[in-house]
Amino acid sequence: MNKKKIFNDPVYGFVTVPTELLFDLIEHPYFQRLRRIQQLGLTNFVYPGALHTRFHHALGAMHLMQLALRTLKDKGVKISAAEGEAAQVAILLHDIGHGPLSHALETSIFQDVPHEQLSLYLMERLNEQFPGRLTLAMEMFQGSYGREFFHQLVSSQLDMDRLDYLNRDSFYTGVEEGRPGADRLIKMLQVVNERLVLEEKAVYSVENFLVSRRLMYWQVYLHKAVTSAEQMVIRV
Repeated sequence: MNKKKIFNDPVYGFVTVPTELLFDLIEHPYFQRLRRIQQLGLTNFVYPGALHTRFHHALGAMHLMQLALRTLKDKGVKISAAEGEAAQVAILLHDIGHGPLSHALETSIFQDVPHEQLSLYLMERLNEQFPGRLTLAMEMFQGSYGREFFHQLVSSQLDMDRLDYLNRDSFYTGVEEGRPGADRLIKMLQVVNERLVLEEKAVYSVENFLVSRRLMYWQVYLHKAVTSAEQMVIRV
């Protein structure tokens, strides 16, 4: 069976699944459940097009990770095949712990247990089912791996998670101002002393990213009708 698949994504076009491990993780029931979890919870009450899922987002973030790794390799950063696969696994599974309606019910279903902690728990269970093959990815996810830039690509102020959700959420809501200019930001990535940095000429792209993120919070994530609907569900 050919496990090197291609998804047709409305945001990026073709998204490639380059290894058998990534394919098997996508096929696993833990990951398939993300097809039924909306990325933006109840936001579709205000923006009817916002019906995309955590499944879409995870694949998109994996695609951006592939672009970032390719950029760093082209600039001379040594990244082994095992490290590259682990980084893609880490970003693919970073939101696997989300529950129904994503952030809307995060603190009411499991109090004081953030979705990142649940994601790590499920990754540990998967690591048992795929004997030890997720260990490196889990180290990157937690930030315990010796090369810090891998964790920064997964979780930081400018990571592949944020770049995808801003791209994707702005696309599906129609809020064009939310596009962060991900392509240029990724092209400007560099590694210095095992830490992720951006080239100096990326300063205006970073400003655009920060403004885009702020606008998405104002217009989408913290929209008064959305937060009201979420509070009504929480109180049920």
